[in-house]
Amino acid sequence: MTLRSSSEDDQTLSLNFRMLERVLRFVALWPTDYNPYLPKYLRGRYLLSELINSCYMLFWFFVCVHIAAFHIVSILTINLSYDELFLTLITTSIYSIMTALGAYLRLYEANIRQLYEFTTRHFRKRSAAGVHYISISSSVRFTNRYQFWWLVICVLGTMHWAIYPILSQERTLPFPCWYPVDVQQSPMYELAYIFQVLGQLQVSLVYGLAGALFMVLVFMTCSQFDMLCCSLTNICQSAMILNGGYRTELRHYQHNHEIDTREYVLKEVFREDLEHVQPTKTKSKLDQLSASQLYLTELSAELTCVLEDCINHHLLLLRFCQLLESCYHPYILLKLFQILLLLCFLAFMATVESLSTMKLINVLEYFMLTMTELYLYCFLGHILMNQGLKVGDALWKSPWHLCGASYRRRMLIILMNAQRPVRLTGLKLYELNLETYYTVLKAAFSYYTLIKKFR
Repeated sequence: MTLRSSSEDDQTLSLNFRMLERVLRFVALWPTDYNPYLPKYLRGRYLLSELINSCYMLFWFFVCVHIAAFHIVSILTINLSYDELFLTLITTSIYSIMTALGAYLRLYEANIRQLYEFTTRHFRKRSAAGVHYISISSSVRFTNRYQFWWLVICVLGTMHWAIYPILSQERTLPFPCWYPVDVQQSPMYELAYIFQVLGQLQVSLVYGLAGALFMVLVFMTCSQFDMLCCSLTNICQSAMILNGGYRTELRHYQHNHEIDTREYVLKEVFREDLEHVQPTKTKSKLDQLSASQLYLTELSAELTCVLEDCINHHLLLLRFCQLLESCYHPYILLKLFQILLLLCFLAFMATVESLSTMKLINVLEYFMLTMTELYLYCFLGHILMNQGLKVGDALWKSPWHLCGASYRRRMLIILMNAQRPVRLTGLKLYELNLETYYTVLKAAFSYYTLIKKFR
């Protein structure tokens, strides 16, 4: 397979992030500099850019808050039936939590940009030179496809609700609620309808973009752990390449060695071109070892040098995981709380007999989208934890038992760090793993049965 160059991968990652950034600015989650769009004599003057940005942000804030506020008023002032009450609660919870989520994305903008810059500056483009390797191009292609289809699914799943009045050919709003004016008369009906459609578009983009940013960062980290494990598995062959005198042995090993792709997330591994391969560049100095510390006279220094490069890569990934956890732990707790509420309310609405067929379809779409979102978050948290733990297993596959004291001392550094699981948590209270997935489902079903009992 022909691989793209590192510069092409960097360009793809940059375009990928810029696309997400443009959509974030479209819904005013991140600020926009309007100076390039102003006449030259107005650029940088009278705070026009800041004023336009503030007005645009307030517009989208109004779209979100007025729907949540009017639904709260409906709950407090209108005598709703039990079924109508929970339909109103679904919309209220979605828009209320979206307000908090929008505030989070604005407050943590600098942290998210820091994570992106970390990936572009420090993430490896491929594993160390060996008989086979893993490339970042695989994860770039996957994340591009994933985030595109995730945003499409989010938009389609939410906008179907917004066009319900058109499909049913009724003069109603997507979310009937209290309004201070008569929204059944023109032009108030058209204005209210437009704002509710914009609200649904905002819901799909905010939830979709927040999830896409988080999941892409987690998956890129998982891919880096795969590269590290591949480098550790190939450590002996990397030392041979660094030495430069084992071409025949490397070709024989590559020809007879079967690559096991089951160990890696994407299961995509490439065979090294041994005729043109260049040794992995390292900043470490080759040790001057005593005779008692030698692995093989001709490879002891090379093995130590390659292992030190793996240690540096591992420490860098652990540092990134700490930054990821400190940035996203409030977001994870907010998402778990939102998903718990939605699953409970949507499960109840799906069992309401008086619900029309069209609204039942909308409720089931929301339910499946919420279930998928919960599973993706918990699955990625679980995978990331396993990726951190399998680093030690990959190191044990190296010929450590034949190595001297210098190699084994460095080996202990990786093993000690690998014993501490990489965890993503919700405000340091709940870990993001498959056990949390089952816990949230059980809690949602318990609350559902309780609501059903008091119906």
